[in-house]
Amino acid sequence: MNTLKGPFSVVFKEMKLTFYINTGITIALFALYIFLSTQLDGNEMLGLIFGPFYIVFLTYAFIFFKSYKLILSFGGTRKQFMLSSFIAAFLYITAGTIVLTALHYIGEVTFQDGYVFHMADILNDANPAMYFWVDFLWLFILFGIGMFAQVINFNLGALRTLILAAIIILGSVSAYFFINLTPLFEFIINEYLLFLHLLALGSLVLLAASYFMMRNAPLERGDRKIFKANTVN
Repeated sequence: MNTLKGPFSVVFKEMKLTFYINTGITIALFALYIFLSTQLDGNEMLGLIFGPFYIVFLTYAFIFFKSYKLILSFGGTRKQFMLSSFIAAFLYITAGTIVLTALHYIGEVTFQDGYVFHMADILNDANPAMYFWVDFLWLFILFGIGMFAQVINFNLGALRTLILAAIIILGSVSAYFFINLTPLFEFIINEYLLFLHLLALGSLVLLAASYFMMRNAPLERGDRKIFKANTVN
């Protein structure tokens, strides 16, 4: 695999089936909401349709990472694997955002009563472009977090990853109980769009860190230091 075409095809194919299944689940959930809208008497919230996509993009890296060893076994490089993953993820994020936006506006026409909550509803000036952009940002953010988590897991192994996760959870719980987080919550609500872009910037940093950590990654998930002096392609 001397070009990016081969590795990209492998990663894209690994992600395709999951994307199709997830799209089918989302459409089935949407059909259920159409039925429920006929049973309501008021403008109640039916639920949400972005959940399956958000969950899948958070866990996507754990799904398609099995193509990593396959690509290397056929002469591909770690760099090619990571670039292929980023490109394929961007395409699927865009496709997923289109699906969610289309279903949202179909729902506005077809729902007899009730509505489906959208993450852009927090904004007072939500519009078609904003609905698309908010979903795109959230899918990108979740993918970046999931990719970084999988890279850490792949490089450090399960034990160290669990220890690190436990430390993060304990720190988060301590912050919730001992730190006044009201200003943070107010910032999220009042400056929601700015908050999303800051998260997206953080996710971009995580993706960049994932790329550099995977340059020296082992063939198998292992217990190792992330950064080394030497560079392996």
